[in-house]
Amino acid sequence: MICIGEYTAAAIAVTAVSGWISPESVRTYISINSDPWDNNKQMDFEEPMGSFGIEYDVHKHVRLFAEHLSSPMQCNDHPGINHAGVKFVAPINDAAFYSGISINNSDFDSNDRFEGPLVSLGFEYGNDYKFYVEHLASVKKIEEGRTSIGFKVFFK
Repeated sequence: MICIGEYTAAAIAVTAVSGWISPESVRTYISINSDPWDNNKQMDFEEPMGSFGIEYDVHKHVRLFAEHLSSPMQCNDHPGINHAGVKFVAPINDAAFYSGISINNSDFDSNDRFEGPLVSLGFEYGNDYKFYVEHLASVKKIEEGRTSIGFKVFFK
């Protein structure tokens, strides 16, 4: 069963339109990703998960971002996980390694057991369509995070 509600449909539409009308330096995206190891202890979501977000490269090595994560496979995950922060990027041609720190509000978000700021470590390849691998975890429990593999589609 796929459970995409009216809030998700509206947010996807707003994400796409925002990307099309924003300056070239601001990019929006939607993605689908999965944790093939299913070893996550900090989030209770059914696999796969989806996300939509916005990012702005302040410098070729510094990216600001905001992102929403939820599962299209479950109906009770509203409002999902929402976080915003900064990523430090090491670009190599069409690929990049990155690490980042972000904040979220676990009292507002659902289905997570994050404590304090979040960290992300990842690799991405591509431009308008990106393949990526990312580990997202609480700073206090990095080893208990979620390592996912996914695909992003950018609107620009």
